Amino acid sequence: MNRTTAPKRKKFCYVGPPAIFKLQAACQHINDALGSFGCYVVGSCLERPDFRDVDVRFIMEDGEFENLFPAAFINDALWEHDPRWLLFNISITEYLRVQTGLPVDFQIQPQTFANEKHPGKRYAIGLRVVAREKGELAPGVPETQVREP
Repeated sequence: MNRTTAPKRKKFCYVGPPAIFKLQAACQHINDALGSFGCYVVGSCLERPDFRDVDVRFIMEDGEFENLFPAAFINDALWEHDPRWLLFNISITEYLRVQTGLPVDFQIQPQTFANEKHPGKRYAIGLRVVAREKGELAPGVPETQVREP
C-alpha cells in the first residue's frame, strides 16, 4: 500500500505530547503518595480526538478505600457525597489541571466498583521504570540487558 491508501492508525490515546508526558510525571507523585493499584486514564480521550475532558481514575484496593474514606459507602457510589473523598478528588483534579493544562476529571475509586461499573479500556499512567542491578534479574534475562551503574 502507498501512503495515500494506507488505513489510518488508531491511536491508543488522543492526548498529545507534551501534555501526556506532564500527566505521566504528575501521576507518578499520586501513585507514590497513595500506593495501591494506581492511576489510569479512561474514557473518551482513549476513543476519539474530540474528547471533552481527560478522565483519570485512581483505583484503590477496597479495604484501603474503606480505611481512607470510612464514612463512604462503596456499594452505590455514595462516596461522592463524602467530604473527605470530595476534598481529595477536587484537590488532585486541580493539581493535575495546573501541572498539565488539561481538563482533567480525577476520581479515586474502589477496585470492585471500578471493575464492575467501568469495564472499558484503561491506560496505566504514572508508572516508574526502575533499573535493576546485576544479580537482581529474573531467571532467563541475559545480563546484557542491565545497565552498568
